Amino acid sequence: MADPQTTPNSTPPDGPAAPRPSRAQAFRETLSELTRLDGVRGGLIVTPDGLVITSELPPRFPVEALAALAATLGRELELGASRLERGAFRTALFSADDGTVFVGGSPVGYVTLVADRNVNNEGVRTALGRAVDRLRGTWRTPTP
Repeated sequence: MADPQTTPNSTPPDGPAAPRPSRAQAFRETLSELTRLDGVRGGLIVTPDGLVITSELPPRFPVEALAALAATLGRELELGASRLERGAFRTALFSADDGTVFVGGSPVGYVTLVADRNVNNEGVRTALGRAVDRLRGTWRTPTP
């Protein structure tokens, strides 16, 4: 009896392979998970030059201004870490009377979250760190 073979146009013996989500979908899902954290008002992922990859912000938030701020903060954090010979920065937070901004560095740019002043900083930083790791894996995975 012959072994079953899979030709390039046939279905594998164990069934069809599940399609991998696109990188864009993975970025949107990652950001959506972060914006559902308690106290997080919204967020965005931007390239190093400030182009918005994806965002989930309330309508009153100026997306382009936040993208420019995120890119500037991210670049300055990278430069500062390099000058101090500390390696790449992972996450940072900036706090003021009216809220907190979190920035995480990733291969595609910066994940930025806008949160309430009294947000659980450690919880958000931990979740942001995991999200940045996930984005690194997504970016390394070749697309079909």
